[in-house]
Amino acid sequence: MGRPLHKKYFGTPTAGGDEIKVQFYNGAASVNGWIIKQLGSKKFRCTDGTEVKDCFLVDKLTGAIAAGEMTITVKDDAGVARQVTKIAGRKVTLDTGVSIAWGFAAYGAVADAVEMEEAGTDAAQAGADDFEVDAD
Repeated sequence: MGRPLHKKYFGTPTAGGDEIKVQFYNGAASVNGWIIKQLGSKKFRCTDGTEVKDCFLVDKLTGAIAAGEMTITVKDDAGVARQVTKIAGRKVTLDTGVSIAWGFAAYGAVADAVEMEEAGTDAAQAGADDFEVDAD
């Protein structure tokens, strides 16, 4: 599996905001959620707090994902939302093919790094991000 993600990035969103936000297909629609467990280099168990699904990381628009698919969005140095095609403990591969460091909070302002979206809603969690400008 390469360099797996640390388990601190999984689970129900907390006020600290270091859980990775994902979009996945819950059986009816594309919804916001978070990772419960990493199953492979591009396979994750995701939930929205109600439905639990095993999903593969894909490079698609959020509204275009289907059953068994998920997306992770980051913000690059220019403030542009990018899709993640591969994620590891310290680096992500973007839809542009670039492999780059990732983190939370102000990483979008750090040269040669991208900012990861935190799980949870803006109202429920201080500092939560919404790079795709969707419902949460």
